Amino acid sequence: MSGLFDNLTSASRSLRAHQLGIEVAGENLANLNTPGYSRKTLDLAEVPPTDYYRAGRGVDVVQIRSVRDEFIEARLRREGQGASRDNAVVDGLSAFEASIGPAGRSLDAKLNGLFDAFSSLASDVTSVPLRDQAVRSADDLAQAFRYYAGQVDVSRRDADGTIRASVGEINQLAQQVATLNKQIAAGAAASQTLIDQRGVALSRLSELADIGVVTRPDGAVDVTIGHGRGLVVGETAYDLGIVNSSPGAWATLTVAGSDVTSEITGGQIGGLLHVRDTLLPAYGASLDQLAYDVATAVNAAHGAGYDGTGAPAGNLFVPPGAVAGAAAAFAVDPGVLADSQLVAGSSTGTAGDNGAARALAALRDANITTGGTATAEEAWGQIVFRTGTDIAVARSSAQSRGQVVDQLQRLRDQASGVSLDEEAADLIRYQRAYQANARYFQTIVDTLDTLLQLGA
Repeated sequence: MSGLFDNLTSASRSLRAHQLGIEVAGENLANLNTPGYSRKTLDLAEVPPTDYYRAGRGVDVVQIRSVRDEFIEARLRREGQGASRDNAVVDGLSAFEASIGPAGRSLDAKLNGLFDAFSSLASDVTSVPLRDQAVRSADDLAQAFRYYAGQVDVSRRDADGTIRASVGEINQLAQQVATLNKQIAAGAAASQTLIDQRGVALSRLSELADIGVVTRPDGAVDVTIGHGRGLVVGETAYDLGIVNSSPGAWATLTVAGSDVTSEITGGQIGGLLHVRDTLLPAYGASLDQLAYDVATAVNAAHGAGYDGTGAPAGNLFVPPGAVAGAAAAFAVDPGVLADSQLVAGSSTGTAGDNGAARALAALRDANITTGGTATAEEAWGQIVFRTGTDIAVARSSAQSRGQVVDQLQRLRDQASGVSLDEEAADLIRYQRAYQANARYFQTIVDTLDTLLQLGA
């Protein structure tokens, strides 16, 4: 009879194991749409017999295991960093590209407006309305230069603001990872769930910046940023700091007092830093050079002529002191702005002579920019082309990386994702196994009842 009691124990153990299998399948189905959830599976093992004449002692639960592929998870983080960086570049430049406007209706239109005004003035240098039009066109061009210089600064400020907000999110995520590390290393009952939650936090961290992740023997992870700077070490999180060298200055990123701004090249922050510190300043420098060249060339031609009173003309624009900042400081000479008679029209001082006006109009086709290799309109076109190219390259790269991320995500889903068909099949399998073992259990109980009745 002791063998029957052992069989009863075996059947009870099997019932519990297959009930747990039903619970695991139900848990998987419940988390079908949970971000970062890793499919759980039930590992079972045979309980060996104690002697030669026993078939065995049933089944035992080894563990409930979450199915993960750490290699795919790491690849997803790496590729996600690149995709986020490219998308950040696209987003960071899009507003500036929109402000530039289409060809023929942005700064190039204002340049042509100035040259058109002097071409018209050449037809009648004594016309006050035509002189007034030349001044208005010059002022329109000055305002355009200042506007686009301002747009470069606004776009840099926008990128800087997003960087600052992202730093706060990084610190929150780092603290979350450190807290989860502590619970996982302590062997919490919900370790698998905590690991999934940590995976979601690490995935988001990798979207924000280029991070490295190293798993410890106790299950905790260390997270580095930049050139191996510790962001999370076991149960301790270190803040990514922001330092301003002066009021209104750009954010400098630090870890433990060390400047890591140049070390962060991936993720959203890496992309925005590239926009803020490299791309936009390059556009601004080109715009400054164009403003400097235009002002210098126009002033030289204007100063060589004579104004409406027959006196030698001065500058049309305020002479730029240096290339840097020339666009933001671009302005019409206050005297000319107040009196259009100071506009040069004659090259000899003789009434009716239009040599200066024709010389100023001819600057439209003169190579006065980029070291005497391009016209003003061509130089502006180069700025527009470079902006569009940078956005197109980033967008194309983001699409390519996005395809890689999608492929890796599909691989992750194959390994760790929940399949409705598979879970439904598991439910049926565990249900039928439970029913069969329940019948086996009832059979043993009936047999014991029979034996007890015989003994009575």
